[in-house]
Amino acid sequence: MVRTRPNTRLHAAARADLMAGASRLRLVSAPVPAPSPDGAGVSGAHPVPVLDTSLEALYEQYAVYVGALASRILGRAAEVEDVVQDVFASAVRGLRRREDEREIKGWFAKVTVRRCLRQLRLRRVWSLMDLAAEPSYDRLPDPRAGVEERQLIVEVYRALDRLPARQRIPWTLHHVEGERLEQVAELCGCSLATVKRRIAEARARLRSHLGAPDHA
Repeated sequence: MVRTRPNTRLHAAARADLMAGASRLRLVSAPVPAPSPDGAGVSGAHPVPVLDTSLEALYEQYAVYVGALASRILGRAAEVEDVVQDVFASAVRGLRRREDEREIKGWFAKVTVRRCLRQLRLRRVWSLMDLAAEPSYDRLPDPRAGVEERQLIVEVYRALDRLPARQRIPWTLHHVEGERLEQVAELCGCSLATVKRRIAEARARLRSHLGAPDHA
């Protein structure tokens, strides 16, 4: 596999701002949803009652959210559909006792993070066995992003692919998804101190890979 060196023409300030948490990557808000479990598309035309926990209703309401979260964590559009399907397969058993929208959305976030962690670990195994597919980041940037920002997104996700999953996920949830540190800790199932340490470690590695200034 040929590795591309970081683009030295990228604006240094943009990288420094990202490392310092002063900016977020402008990614596509959500990928195209995968087919629903019953074969129907996700239209979004008719609001779904919050307490309707049938699989079809849950898919209608949360598929785009799950897909967007998985896409930002994984950075690989080809892997998102399988993650979405697995998450909703788990929803049949896991959501029977959930009573409000915030609780349901939080459940989907936790399960999606857990499933993405497993996917990243599988990807590393495939890489060691030389079975990993060549990554493509073309579908990640928002179409409104400028050329320089698109280059930055590609370089960041290429660098993220070199990080351990337990560092990558907290950093992505905080700096890309925009979650508060307390929420990141909850989603990752660890303490706030652990999340801060892992994000700091990820930031240091990314700074090294991207060539961002060390004072950020």
